[in-house]
Amino acid sequence: MNPAPKYRPSSFSILIIFILLMIVGVSLLPLLNLQLTPSRSLPGLSVSYSWPDASARVIEQEVTSRLEGLFSGVKGIKEVSSVSSKGYGRISLSFKKTVNLDAARFEVSSLIRQAYPNLPEQVSFPELSMSASGQNTSPILTYTLNASASPFFIQKYAEDHLVPKLSVIPGVNGVKVFGSTPYEWEIRFNNQQAQLFGIRSSEIAQSVSTFFNEEYLGQGTLSTTVKETITGFYLRYNKSDSINWRSIPVKKVNGRVVHLGDIATITYKEQQASSYFRINGLNTINLVVFPDDNVNNLSLGKLVKEEVERLGLELPSGYSLLLTNDTTQFLNKELNKIGLRTIFSLLILLTFVLLISRQFKYLLLITISIVANLVIACIFYYVLGIEIHLYTLAGITISFGMVIDSSIIMIDHIHHQGNRKAFLAILAATLTTIGAMSVIFFLKEEQKINLIEFAQVIIVNLTVSLGISLFLIPALMEKVILKKQGTRRSFRRKRRALRITRVYSQFIRFSKRYKWAYLVLFVLGFGLPVQWLPQKIEKEGTWAEWYNKSVGNDWVSENIRPIAEKILGGSLRLFSEYVFENSFYSEPSRTTLYAHGKMPEGCTVQQLNDAVMLMENFLSKFDEIEMFQTSITAYNNSAITVQFKPEYEFSSFPYFLKEEITSKAISLGGMDWDVYGVGRGFSNSLNSGYKNSQIILEGYNYDQLYRYAEQLKRRLGENERVKEVEISGSSGWNVKTLYEYAIDFNHEGLGLNEVEIIQFYSFLKDKVYKANLSPVYANNELQPVSLVSDSYGRFNVWDLNNRPVSIGEKQFKLSSFGTIGKQKSGNDIHKTNQQYQLVVAYDFIGPEPLSKMVRERHEKELSDILPMGYSVRKFEWGGWDKKDKNQYFLILLVIVIIYFICSILLESLLQPFAIIFMIPISFIGVFLTFYLFDFNFDQGGFASFILLCGIVVNAGLYIINDYNNFCRAKGAKNDLTLYLKAFNHKIIPVFLTIISTVLSLVPFVWSGQKEVFWFAFAIGAIGGLIFSIVAILFYLPLFIRFNK
Repeated sequence: MNPAPKYRPSSFSILIIFILLMIVGVSLLPLLNLQLTPSRSLPGLSVSYSWPDASARVIEQEVTSRLEGLFSGVKGIKEVSSVSSKGYGRISLSFKKTVNLDAARFEVSSLIRQAYPNLPEQVSFPELSMSASGQNTSPILTYTLNASASPFFIQKYAEDHLVPKLSVIPGVNGVKVFGSTPYEWEIRFNNQQAQLFGIRSSEIAQSVSTFFNEEYLGQGTLSTTVKETITGFYLRYNKSDSINWRSIPVKKVNGRVVHLGDIATITYKEQQASSYFRINGLNTINLVVFPDDNVNNLSLGKLVKEEVERLGLELPSGYSLLLTNDTTQFLNKELNKIGLRTIFSLLILLTFVLLISRQFKYLLLITISIVANLVIACIFYYVLGIEIHLYTLAGITISFGMVIDSSIIMIDHIHHQGNRKAFLAILAATLTTIGAMSVIFFLKEEQKINLIEFAQVIIVNLTVSLGISLFLIPALMEKVILKKQGTRRSFRRKRRALRITRVYSQFIRFSKRYKWAYLVLFVLGFGLPVQWLPQKIEKEGTWAEWYNKSVGNDWVSENIRPIAEKILGGSLRLFSEYVFENSFYSEPSRTTLYAHGKMPEGCTVQQLNDAVMLMENFLSKFDEIEMFQTSITAYNNSAITVQFKPEYEFSSFPYFLKEEITSKAISLGGMDWDVYGVGRGFSNSLNSGYKNSQIILEGYNYDQLYRYAEQLKRRLGENERVKEVEISGSSGWNVKTLYEYAIDFNHEGLGLNEVEIIQFYSFLKDKVYKANLSPVYANNELQPVSLVSDSYGRFNVWDLNNRPVSIGEKQFKLSSFGTIGKQKSGNDIHKTNQQYQLVVAYDFIGPEPLSKMVRERHEKELSDILPMGYSVRKFEWGGWDKKDKNQYFLILLVIVIIYFICSILLESLLQPFAIIFMIPISFIGVFLTFYLFDFNFDQGGFASFILLCGIVVNAGLYIINDYNNFCRAKGAKNDLTLYLKAFNHKIIPVFLTIISTVLSLVPFVWSGQKEVFWFAFAIGAIGGLIFSIVAILFYLPLFIRFNK
């Protein structure tokens, strides 16, 4: 009985299935998430809050520690770190990767709501935000609300009528209104009058709070004609629209009740602004819309604009909404530009295919395979939740070349040999690229956040391309018959190929005899990392001793090493020293100029605002500026962001304006400015807090840790080479040294004058008193109340030193019992997982080895006496972590993955080494391209390295796979003739795939280096692919064994 024939689906059935899949893919296209940059965020949350004028120590004790204790119990928390500074604090929460961040965010927000009533009244409601790397930290749309009414009522209208309706739009994270300062009741008491009555500021605050408070009097019986009811009785203020502030009783003095109106004036006025936000220097009411993470910003922008247009019809007479900033325009422009380049790339590829094949049917097959691949891949983009943004579009574009590669190989193989045996080589080539892309999943979270979806789209597209190559192309080729080449033309081609093959065969035999010369040439071309060898090995041992006497010898280091580095360093040295060291990471954005200004400690937000307004007036005279946006949040934090009209973005004007702003900043004086964005940045900040040596201490008790830091400070001060030892809360070059005035009391003088410190404190507190009281309910709203001394802002250090201090019925001068002086103030308080951090920083005068020896000796001495729970560690600079060994293991992992894939396909443990050897040769091309043309190496360059690891080996795989197939068919082994036959069969498709990949990248280098990611990615891949031809022609046959 004959076995039943295997079922093989007809080409018609296969085509119908693929058409159905394409229809599904097309229907999912509008549902894909469009962004400019990834909105994927690190698994973390940030909680920030403010307490005006409060010290870092008070904020840490009263707010930060309480919230940290609550957050530590959140499920899945990995790390809790915080910074408490003067006036504000911030807590950063890091979570494990498996945690549902939305659930964690809900839990944290619930804990904040529970804790807030127990926090001090002056503390703002803690603001919870996501730790995002994409653009969603910036507003998507900004509107200006204009009206003839006062700014306060305009903002109130926006908050009551516009914000609630815009906030409920799906995808909107929040809507904020800037530009107006709310009104408050200000109680300004006469400090001198209050002293005459013996009334302290705290008593005034208490009397106002008591007047408006509700007090429980007890229970009583309420009798009616029907029944008696036991109920509670409360004493409360009779709420009304008008408040008789002057009649509030404060204190009974000598039988007379002193009312608030006797010692204070009460006014309803605008609060003093704590921040400013302006567009084009105008004090307007700005409505700012922030998007959610993982939302299509283009669709969201359209929804918001439609809603605003509808709300515009409901505005009162005289009100108007004007769109002043629309980030979706730039997003739309960039995506259109990338889409246009992708289309150009595809057209170039298809034109190339047509020129090579000279058959429209061949072109039709390639076009259908590309369209089918892309459309079917959209199904997986949607299912996997992959966003479409700058990096994923890069992956899609480069996939075009790879899809065409596999299609060309399969079409060519079926056309000439009539079978699908090339699929194994295509499978292996695809798996090597997927293996190379998979290492992105092993990067650190902060490194892979931008590249993970780049890898995902390439993996998806290549996986889909396997189905296209195995099923769709053979089915199409049954319907679309390609014509064979003419006999005469084929004969001429064979004769030409025979002559070239004969020459190439002689070249291979010649090269085999001098293989060592090619290896030396490769080593010198790629380079040995001589420049990375340490000057000395500090460890003890025979090996370290031998190294220090030979390689680490001073004479060798000065005379031999520089020459050895230049000769042996090769292209790797040129790249690492001249390209990688000077490279910088950037995000895609419009040409933007930034000017950041800050004032010295002790200044106010209002003073900084006055200075910034001068800069705004200067900018307003330039017609080339499209918009400039100003934000001021503290006395030491202002930012002006300047954007240019499209026709001037890439002209010389931004550079000219940067120089003009720099000159203006210098002329203003009295404050620090940082100007950057184009050209070389400018800064006149002295950064006086910077020290060249630092030692970090960590522990669980701040006071005890500070005592250990002071002990270390004293010991360091005994060294004559150590200067200006300071204790600070953090490390870094931009640490600011803060100062405060401190009073040193003479206890003998206090005793002689019968004065207690608390009495002097009460006098000083009344002089400079300012506090926010509990808000009062009036006009159907809660209205803020502040209590301030009339001498607040006018009483200074000179007054304290020279004017009499009134304590009781006596008057003194401060000099009779104390002195006042300026000293370094309290530090910012840094904590990680409830562990405090202090930094002992100092300047060391001397060479680095001696500085290191002194630092390590003090670290060891202190470490020996520290108890359990305390530690000391050395400070390490951040930035590019070039010494991170993880990246070298990842490169090794790529090679191991490719080796095993090649070993399985080729059924050999030696042949894969010949293929892997092609990778470093292609890297030489990347090194030289960036070095010779002085291109910036950004995240696109890094992506090109990963890509080359996967695609460069494909050519070798195709050739050696065919070579092994011929050897098995002929029963021969290590035959050069069979290698040349395989080379002739595959070299044309291989060259076509390399050229097609290069051509697909050409449109992305048209705009030059101003294109973030794209330019470095394209130029790096092109350089590597061109050098891969050298590997194929000259080095691949050297590592294959042939019989003599």
